[in-house]
Amino acid sequence: MTDKILLPWPAALTMSVGDALKKRRTVRDCSDRSLPDSMLSALLWASAGITDADGRRTVPSTLDLRAVSVWVVREDGAWRYDAQTNTLERTSDVDCRELTTSYQFEYVRKAPVTIVFVADHERAKAARPTAVYVDAGTMGQSVFLAATSLGLPGCIRASFDHEKLARGMNLGEGLEPVLLFTVGLPA
Repeated sequence: MTDKILLPWPAALTMSVGDALKKRRTVRDCSDRSLPDSMLSALLWASAGITDADGRRTVPSTLDLRAVSVWVVREDGAWRYDAQTNTLERTSDVDCRELTTSYQFEYVRKAPVTIVFVADHERAKAARPTAVYVDAGTMGQSVFLAATSLGLPGCIRASFDHEKLARGMNLGEGLEPVLLFTVGLPA
C-alpha cells in the first residue's frame, strides 16, 4: 500500500471566473467512480496551490500564517496535501468518509472524494479566533469554483463531528477539521 502519491499536473481550469460564479450550484448527485488524479490535483491546487517562486498560494491566508491545510478523504484513507511537492501523504488507511457527515451517509459513501480543510490552532494563535474559518471559507469557495470549471458536482459541508473525524483521519494535537467539500464525477 502506497503512503505517498505524486499527483499529475492539474487539469486545466478553462472556464472564466464569471461563468464559474454563474454556474456554481450545490449538487449532491454524483457517480461513485474514482475522480481522476489530474482533476483532484486541480481542485487541490485551487484550494492552496503554489503560484510563484516565493511560495504564494492561490488563496489568501490571514497574516500569511497558512494555518489551514488541505486533506483528502477517500475510500483508501486520509491524505494530507503537500502543495510544495504536489503530493498526497497518507495519515490513515481507514475509510472515514462516513465520519464527514452527521446525516448524509448515502451521499458521502457514494462520493469518491471529500476535501477537508484542517485548522492548526497552534499556528493560528497570532490571529483572531475566527481567522481559520475565514481562510477555510476562501479555500472552499476556490475549490468549488474549480470544480464548477471542471464540470464536477460538489457540495460545501459543515455538519459533522469534528473530534470523530479528526480521530479517524489520525490528525495530531491542535488540528481540527473545520470545513468540507465533497465532490465526484457527474452521475
